[in-house]
Amino acid sequence: MRSGKVGRRVHTHRPTRTFVSLTGPEGNIGDALIRRGTLEWALGTSDELVVYTGAGPDVWLRQLGVPDEAVVLRSKRSVPRWLWMLLTAPQHPVLVFEAGEVPLDRGNVLRELVFLAETVLVRLKRGVVVRPPRGIRAPTDPATWLHARAARLSQIALWRDAKSAALAGGSTIAPDIGFAARPAADAPNAARDELIVSLRGARPMPNVEWMQAIRRTAEAEHLRIRTVVQVREDEQRARELADALGGEFTPWGDTDAVAQEARLRAHYGRARLVVSDRMHVLVLAAIDGAAPAELVPAPTQKISEAFAAIGIRGISHDAATGDAEQLQQFLRAQLDRTSELRGHLTAARMRLAEIEHRMRETIRAARA
Repeated sequence: MRSGKVGRRVHTHRPTRTFVSLTGPEGNIGDALIRRGTLEWALGTSDELVVYTGAGPDVWLRQLGVPDEAVVLRSKRSVPRWLWMLLTAPQHPVLVFEAGEVPLDRGNVLRELVFLAETVLVRLKRGVVVRPPRGIRAPTDPATWLHARAARLSQIALWRDAKSAALAGGSTIAPDIGFAARPAADAPNAARDELIVSLRGARPMPNVEWMQAIRRTAEAEHLRIRTVVQVREDEQRARELADALGGEFTPWGDTDAVAQEARLRAHYGRARLVVSDRMHVLVLAAIDGAAPAELVPAPTQKISEAFAAIGIRGISHDAATGDAEQLQQFLRAQLDRTSELRGHLTAARMRLAEIEHRMRETIRAARA
């Protein structure tokens, strides 16, 4: 997907350069979603765009819509060139970090030190540093301390939950950038005939009560059960769930990531209910008009906090705390929330558009 924003240039007397980090595995549609949102913010902010993709293959560039004229740096071997281009960049560069989770365990101290140095360098060049909505994972010191210093030096630093903001000493909570995506389909409820399940392969298989709740909900609502794969490593679990639930299984298989995303969103556009413990499965499902529900034993707060940040509460339930009837009641309640969800999703998209506009104004002001 090519963005129409490529042609929007910031007119200055001297050439300008924007750096954006877009790493991620091509086997994770959710990562592609938020990296694409990050790229949208970076496009059109400078004369030259420098993209670091890590080990991303060619299909990753197509997933994100990286423009052909961008300078693309791949693999860790290209990090010295990235740093050199940053060091030698003209005045007023823009540095855009990628949205998503930020691991701050003890193994990331050196990385955070480098990111702090990059931030200081851009500020010394009178440039602008942008940190799109992010969530902190596994915080430890000194990585968290370094990260907080870098965030405070950034003109735009956003957090997708209050806990992450507090850890970094920040105050601006914003919707996850994935909520900026537009619906791929807008089928009316009468045309929606699927209940979709997509669970992490690393978790244990759900128990009998969970299975009964899913089957009974599908029967009561006249829905077909389908399992799908949004992250490649979950494919075997999706196959097992389809067998256990008597549902249809849509594999990823040999399909490339671009086609797989389109196929997934077509299914979400036909679903009335999507059950998952993957945050961006539920984000895309909600955007495409399905009711999202997290129903697993001991759910983490990641999904509930991200949805609470846009005003949507109560979509997560601990499957270990009730019998099949209680779990079914939770799922039934989610099906009645589509109108409420639509309003919050529209407001989240508008909020993200306002933040992007403010970011672009900040860059223009820095170069005035």
